Amino acid sequence: MKMEMRENKEIMTQPFNDTYAVEEAFHLWCAHFSAKKLESLISLYEPSAILLPTLADNIIKNHEDRLAYFANLMKNPKLRVTVIESHIRLINDIAINSGFYTFSFEKDGQLVEIPSRFTFIYKKKSTGWMILDHHSSQMPQV
Repeated sequence: MKMEMRENKEIMTQPFNDTYAVEEAFHLWCAHFSAKKLESLISLYEPSAILLPTLADNIIKNHEDRLAYFANLMKNPKLRVTVIESHIRLINDIAINSGFYTFSFEKDGQLVEIPSRFTFIYKKKSTGWMILDHHSSQMPQV
C-alpha cells in the first residue's frame, strides 16, 4: 500500500512540475525578448521550429530567419512584451501554451502597443522545454 501511494504521488506531482517548467520557459522567452537578448531568445527554439510571427507575413522555418526577424524587431526602442493571460496544457512530452500578450515599443517618439494572441508548442528535451512551434498574431480589430 505504501508503494502504491508513493507511485500515485509521483504521478500526481509530475504534471505540476512540468506545468511549472513550461511556465518558466515561457517567462524566460518574455524576459529575453524584452531585454533584447537575441542569442538567448533564439536558443529557446528547436532548430526546426516554425514561427508564424506577429509583425511579418512569412513563415520562419530556420535559425537564420529567426535571427533576422528578431534582430530587426529588437531595433525598436523600449521593446517589451507584457503577458495578459496564459493557459498551459500538457500531453506527455508536449506542452501547448496559448493566451494573450501585448508588444510595445517606441516609434517616432510615440508608444506603440500591439495586443496579440499566441500559441507556443513545446517539446520536453533532456535540456528542458524547447519551442517547436510559435504562432503569434495581432488581435483582430472588431
